Amino acid sequence: MIFPPHQGSIASLTPTLCHLLGVMPPSVSEEPALDMVISTLEDEDLPLEKCLIIAQDAIGAHLWGSHENELRKILPLVPLRVPLRAVFPPVTPVCFASIFTGAQPVVHGIHRYTRPVLECDTIFDALVRADKKVAIVSVENSSIDLIFRNRDIAYFSEDDDESVAERTLKVIQSDKYDVIVAYQADYDDNLHKSDPFSPICIQALEQHIQDFRKMAEAAKLHWNAIGHVIAFTPDHGAHIDPSTGKGDHGLDIPEDMNIFHCYGISPVRNGK
Repeated sequence: MIFPPHQGSIASLTPTLCHLLGVMPPSVSEEPALDMVISTLEDEDLPLEKCLIIAQDAIGAHLWGSHENELRKILPLVPLRVPLRAVFPPVTPVCFASIFTGAQPVVHGIHRYTRPVLECDTIFDALVRADKKVAIVSVENSSIDLIFRNRDIAYFSEDDDESVAERTLKVIQSDKYDVIVAYQADYDDNLHKSDPFSPICIQALEQHIQDFRKMAEAAKLHWNAIGHVIAFTPDHGAHIDPSTGKGDHGLDIPEDMNIFHCYGISPVRNGK
């Protein structure tokens, strides 16, 4: 498999979204915002008002290489596809801590697969300071459900991916929240039981794509008259462990480290 160059870091999500939303980044944020994203807008387009972040676990460049025709179905909604690298080690709590702080593991403090509540400044704290209403919709007891607790935001802990999608649609329709994070995990869960390209994993990937389109289309329709951004933000990829034949991740190899984040930006121009 040939991988494209992946230069930036997944930690760039926080400064990029903060720039788009007109929010001061968290104090620990050290990555630059993605010029490929913010350069698409004029000053008068900003700030955007709403944001939907869909974080589906382990959707790495390995899948864009093997199942691009399927994954390209999300691009009409999030056409800015940015090649990035996960942080090391590429495991879920480490990566999402970096994604939502803008900082490397040495700064935010999660260096391995542990799931403490983060005490450092995060994008969620920054959004609260800016009077933004935030909701996290996630699978119960997942990393995202646990490590960002103790903030003045809404937490919706769901039984499974299907419930996450259903809840996210309700949260969008409620008009109570400015920034919504939706997290799903079936693909990652299944790759550890089989391998990243097994039938059950590809079925999970296809369901992720369907759910992404459903949630993103709902947000785009509901926020049609409001400047908004939709982001596709997986955490890492995966590889096949030759000793077990099953999927795994955590190594500094392209299969685990190379991913794409995708952005769809809808400013309100000329009062329309």
